[in-house]
Amino acid sequence: MHRNNRGDMGFNEAIVCMVAVSIVLMMYLAFAASTAAESYDTLENFDADSLDTDVSGSISISESYLLNYMASSDIRGISVTVIIPLFDDGGKEFMAGDKGVQNGSRSYLSVLPYDNGRSVPVILKVITYG
Repeated sequence: MHRNNRGDMGFNEAIVCMVAVSIVLMMYLAFAASTAAESYDTLENFDADSLDTDVSGSISISESYLLNYMASSDIRGISVTVIIPLFDDGGKEFMAGDKGVQNGSRSYLSVLPYDNGRSVPVILKVITYG
């Protein structure tokens, strides 16, 4: 940098430094904004209790909640797998919409009434597709 006889920076050098700092800050903000958009959780507002899961007799859920959630969350498909450990050999899967690229997944644990007045733990695996 060119210094005058008093030893401080000139006006042109100060402007160049300010522009360099501004460019670096703009690049950081662009990076932060792009990664924030990619980390959107599609299951953020999902309520597992609204599925009205019934495991007494046969396994069933409220598929109308899945359709409403798809419409409000801008996703193309959603699947829910209901698993009853130690009481059911395999899980039962419910699907609404189309399978495509997987956006997100989450597992929920509930305790639901079973037969003869017993309550059992139930695992709900929810997967969203974009």
